[in-house]
Amino acid sequence: MPPKLRKAADQAALASDSATEDVPDENTQDPGNAAILSAISSLRSEIRSIKSDIGEIIDSKIEKLAVSIRGELTAFQQEASSALSVVKITVDEHASKLASLETNASTSSDTVAKLEQDVGRLKQAVEQLTDKCMDLEGRSRRQNIRVLHIKEGAESGIKPKDFMAQLLMEALSLDNLPLVDRAHRALRNRPGDEEPPRAFVLRLHYTHEMEDILQRAAKMQQVTFKGQRINIFPDYPPAVVKRRALFKRARELLRGKPGVKYGLQYPAKLRVTYNGKEHYFTDPDKAVKFAENCFGSE
Repeated sequence: MPPKLRKAADQAALASDSATEDVPDENTQDPGNAAILSAISSLRSEIRSIKSDIGEIIDSKIEKLAVSIRGELTAFQQEASSALSVVKITVDEHASKLASLETNASTSSDTVAKLEQDVGRLKQAVEQLTDKCMDLEGRSRRQNIRVLHIKEGAESGIKPKDFMAQLLMEALSLDNLPLVDRAHRALRNRPGDEEPPRAFVLRLHYTHEMEDILQRAAKMQQVTFKGQRINIFPDYPPAVVKRRALFKRARELLRGKPGVKYGLQYPAKLRVTYNGKEHYFTDPDKAVKFAENCFGSE
């Protein structure tokens, strides 16, 4: 019941009760009092009727509100239940996916660990095979020499191997013509007039002749042919040439130093003799550091 209606009903009830208490005995009432009592009784009946009507109205409103609230609560419960069902299904799907991801991650981790081991073994095998291939290529070239700075066309009209045999005998003052199995220019396009000429690659039949030619070329400070300076080197595989070239800085630091002898051993090992002790380097950086510690950097 609303507070205002409840307050009015209470006031009316108090008024009727107080009026009843003040009514004198009917035997002693006069005609005026009888009329007042009759009016009060009528008022009391009306108040009771109003109170009853108000109560019924209030009860009806409360019932309607209760029905409405129950309906809304039922609808809300249904909506919440439906939403919770969807959320539960989604959570279950996510939980299943997470479990699958955990399983896959564990499997992938094991696979990656195995692959790392396999790659390590394969890397080691590739390095061994690379070294063997380089060694085999070097062995196939061990009787080859490479001659640089011979003008293009200088061999015109003469077989390359005969031309190179005559060139070596004249340039190195050999007693006899060396026996050359084959000779050819480096396998690349013919250079232009302003470009350096292609190198000559030749294979000597006898190993001792190849060694003699390289020793003579190393001892001579300058090898010339028809007034043109030429260079004679062993014919190493390209990979070996690149590895040996990395020691250039270390050799520059050691060149001309007192008490120092050095040389490159095949395929790429720097041998240094200093103060009667021999040192070997396969790492160019360590060789440079050794030279700088002994003689300083220039």
